[in-house]
Amino acid sequence: MLEKIKTTNLQEGMFVVCSANGFSSLPTELSNTPISNKADISAILQLNINEVLIDSEKSAVLNSFPQTTYSEEILFAREAYNNALSCVQKIFHTIEQEGSLEISEYKKDISPLIDSIDRNNSAAASLTVLARADRYLHTHSLNTAILSAILGRYIGLSREAVEELSITAMLMNIGQLWLPKQLMNKKGKLSRDEFKQIKIHTLKGYKYLADHDSPQGIINSVKSHHEKYDGTGYPQGLSGNDIPQYARIISICDSYDALTSDRPYREAMTPNSAIKHLYSMANSSFHPRYLESFIKCVGIYPVGCFVKLSDGRYGVVVTNTPKAPLLPQVKIVFNSRFRAIHPEFVDLSKRSDQTQGNNLEIVECIHPKTFKLELDRFLW
Repeated sequence: MLEKIKTTNLQEGMFVVCSANGFSSLPTELSNTPISNKADISAILQLNINEVLIDSEKSAVLNSFPQTTYSEEILFAREAYNNALSCVQKIFHTIEQEGSLEISEYKKDISPLIDSIDRNNSAAASLTVLARADRYLHTHSLNTAILSAILGRYIGLSREAVEELSITAMLMNIGQLWLPKQLMNKKGKLSRDEFKQIKIHTLKGYKYLADHDSPQGIINSVKSHHEKYDGTGYPQGLSGNDIPQYARIISICDSYDALTSDRPYREAMTPNSAIKHLYSMANSSFHPRYLESFIKCVGIYPVGCFVKLSDGRYGVVVTNTPKAPLLPQVKIVFNSRFRAIHPEFVDLSKRSDQTQGNNLEIVECIHPKTFKLELDRFLW
């Protein structure tokens, strides 16, 4: 998948195809090749080329971690998630006290979570569906960070970039700390004046980070995470690739997690309904290629979907299959009579190769509240 990016956003491992300027060309040794070191980036920057085309599918994500199964990884992911949540709470407490942010320390705090994502991203992704409404600001920030890290890794961002992207997502809503709580928790539709107040949170977060000498990439992306691809977002009305890369990624993940979480004014959507809703806004709200990549890496039936299979049994999606998004791995927990059974892990992408007519597939995605289910009991 070809994508135009600014040369200032180049990362090691990205596969550079050519210049996107139209009048300047890259030297042979720097075109149609992955960036192997920072010297390559410096060489491109010195050529006065503002944008290049990269092939995200050929971009190399350096991953030295052995891959694990969902059942092997979930306990580690749970511990890393809880530790990262403590980090988010520490960040918000520091800001409330007008303290100084320690970005490098926060990166160390979330490093085990990124390690877990590198080993098996489905485990961490499954934990994002369990957010508590009473801690929404914290859990939503962390869930968006996890989803952003998964997408960032998928499109070829380096480990260093993914860490900074995750911290940015954790900080995206700090401006809400200075908004009235009754406004943030209002159950009904916001008035025009109330929505104007809400929109100020991006500028408040931007100002705080700028006043505390945070990295410029984080500052700009926190400010821009509500910009839209067609230029109808806020606060500046940026469009297309003028929106910072981290903000383009975060806006998708922020919206997805918000749609799949219970809020005072509406119930959560099922994950697959949220994906359909996001897809309906391709080319308007979201960068179309990033949205396409997000759907590929989380699936048509994302982790956390409670589904009914074609043989009548029920289960929870625990692992996505990027090359077969309709055929994830499912943890089957109920038989066709909706009686609890010993859990069975089934990879639908492998079962789909059976004789035609005997394939096992998903026929329905069901909101767990329909059966008054608590998903956390099935995600272990």
